[in-house]
Amino acid sequence: MTAPRTRPERLWHRPFRRSDRRCAAPEGQATRLPALTGGPYRIARPHPATVRPQAPAVRPPAPAAPVVDVPSRLSLPDGTELVLRTAGPADKAAALALHHRCSPASLRMRYHGPVRDADRYLDHLLDARHGHSLAVTAADGRVLALGHLMWDDGEAELAVLVEDAWQRHGLGLALLRRLTAAARAAGVGTVYAVTQASNTGLIAAMRRLAAPLEFRAEDGTLVITATLTAGEACTQPIR
Repeated sequence: MTAPRTRPERLWHRPFRRSDRRCAAPEGQATRLPALTGGPYRIARPHPATVRPQAPAVRPPAPAAPVVDVPSRLSLPDGTELVLRTAGPADKAAALALHHRCSPASLRMRYHGPVRDADRYLDHLLDARHGHSLAVTAADGRVLALGHLMWDDGEAELAVLVEDAWQRHGLGLALLRRLTAAARAAGVGTVYAVTQASNTGLIAAMRRLAAPLEFRAEDGTLVITATLTAGEACTQPIR
């Protein structure tokens, strides 16, 4: 009796990935990513070395340097003033506190399953080598929402988590607008979000990006792809 054929396992924070690689491992070594949703994990292989052609050739755009994002103020209709800024490793404790305040339902919408070992995966998400992260913070420093732009070959994945008490206030839309602008600044013209059909908040926010969208069901999830256009505004006020 022959052994069953090995199938690619699902990644730790969602079941869909356009490319077959997640990130380059430190020192060029393969590494195991944590299984956060109760499922198996995949071994992430190092990125192949870049081969430079002898003659000039057109190459797909790729993030060449970390995205620099200037903090900005968000004014809610009730007069509340918040700050939208770049997030990094120093925000890990505040990001963990945000996850602890979120309901299981909100976490399922973001990660498509029960979440565990947040202490481990936030190290990856907040690392600028793998993408660009933003945070919406209150006056007391609490992180109320997190947004991530994760490089995926010539594309990038969008993901947003908003604390329950601050949902439906436009924070997710503000994050998506700024993240798509960061993707464009990095030379990435296609971004996508993976969610569930019941996540009406994210779907509505994606529709307000003023970008052509494509909806496709894959592996039991909904993949929303946005094609960005040059010069698209990202500083629209929250309404």
